[in-house]
Amino acid sequence: MSGLMCHLRRHGVVLVWLPVLLLFPLLNLSSDTLPALGQVVLVLGLAAAAVALVVTGRVLVLLPVLVVLIGLAAMQGEGWQTVWGVLAIVSPAVLRGWRLVVAIVAAAAGVAVSIAVIEGIGDAYLLSVGGVLLSGVTTTSFLRLVEAVEELRRTREELALAAVAEERARMSRDLHDLLGHTLSVMVVKAQAVRRLAPRDPDAAAAHAADIEEVGRAALTDVRAAVDQMKTLSLPEELAGARRALDAAGIRTSVTAVPAEVPDIAGQALAWVVREGATNVLRHSGAASCRFELTADGDELRLAVVDDGVGGPPDSGARSGGLEGLRQRLLAVDGRLDVRPGADGFRLEARVPAS
Repeated sequence: MSGLMCHLRRHGVVLVWLPVLLLFPLLNLSSDTLPALGQVVLVLGLAAAAVALVVTGRVLVLLPVLVVLIGLAAMQGEGWQTVWGVLAIVSPAVLRGWRLVVAIVAAAAGVAVSIAVIEGIGDAYLLSVGGVLLSGVTTTSFLRLVEAVEELRRTREELALAAVAEERARMSRDLHDLLGHTLSVMVVKAQAVRRLAPRDPDAAAAHAADIEEVGRAALTDVRAAVDQMKTLSLPEELAGARRALDAAGIRTSVTAVPAEVPDIAGQALAWVVREGATNVLRHSGAASCRFELTADGDELRLAVVDDGVGGPPDSGARSGGLEGLRQRLLAVDGRLDVRPGADGFRLEARVPAS
């Protein structure tokens, strides 16, 4: 039903010209009653065939019927040749390509022959033939424009839906990466507080202050992510990851060779640092971890390597985690390699240097 309504909305406009084209035959009915009634029936049948053709699109059945009725009507006398215009304006609604060209040319040829036979070639002959030809071309152009506008409208709606879905996925990744890392740090520091409280209250208080600072930073990060303004700094993330891993008793080293990292690449790699540190804290059980940032030709390479038992389980089943990180890198033409092995876990990201 919706498809039929869409078809009528695009093509039904051609039927507006049907009463105009059939008005001239009705003004030139026979003076005898019986022939006049037959002519009225012929006009009504022609109109019904044209409407049915546009509404149903059944070309193989209705188009030949319409052509026969138009041919019969055109031979009724002077003033009836405008019926060929019906074929010219209806054809663009149901035909495409060479079939449409044939129909429009047939309409122009039909009016040319019928006028020559019925009225003879006069001053308005070329005007009448050209008018039918022009009506077919104009109607075709108008309908194709309407179809193009409809297609653009549908495309715009699809793009809007895709943009909403992408924004939801982005927010999901942001919240996962922001809160996952921060909460992991808070858990590690809370464990340190619990261990140190009985024997070293000062150190426990220092870790508790860190928990408060991390919590406030997390709140700021969440607000910034909601406001769509969250950006990360690669040096800050490396320093923060080192502090968090050291607090968890994991020996951490950072090797950063490039002196300058572009902003877009730096932000993408900062997310790698955050996700890598989170995974080391949560899943690895590692004793040591190292971050290696190097320049490799026209690429920047960041590797997060630990000596633990492996990476997160089923990381590809969720929208966040490594899968979310992979999507972030793809957005800047980068890539992510995950290499679990017997001697630990390696997370390596590559992004263009420019």
